[in-house]
Amino acid sequence: MQTAKERLYLTADKSRLVRDGDKAAAFLYAAEGDEIPDSAAQRFGLVGGKLTGKGKPGGEDEERKPAGDKEKAPSDTKGEGQAGDVLTKLKGVGKATAAAFASAGIVTFAGLAAVDPEQPPVTISGAGEADWAAWVVAAREQVEAAGGGA
Repeated sequence: MQTAKERLYLTADKSRLVRDGDKAAAFLYAAEGDEIPDSAAQRFGLVGGKLTGKGKPGGEDEERKPAGDKEKAPSDTKGEGQAGDVLTKLKGVGKATAAAFASAGIVTFAGLAAVDPEQPPVTISGAGEADWAAWVVAAREQVEAAGGGA
């Protein structure tokens, strides 16, 4: 886990992080002091809670963009689920929450079903333990419905 040392924003397409004041900033990702999972730090090139590079397209950060399906199957899912799992199908999960899940490496129902709701891997603004519990239960139901068991 890293602690944010600066305000960080997702771009509108949620493909990269930029610093406070960047004209591409669309969604607040982390404020100073927020915990950032190591998987997100690696994906977005954070070092010591700060963004490396200039945070602009075409620079070092261009390498940090998701590489299509390569980043849709993180190692913690062990190949379970489908690359096409749409986490926004779950009640209470919108695009911003799904993006937060993805930043923590959760891109499948199986990946979400494996989360301990009392120790979530990412902090989501406005979400509490009750939300995580509901999301995990709903994800487990999706996995079971697909015949994957939990």
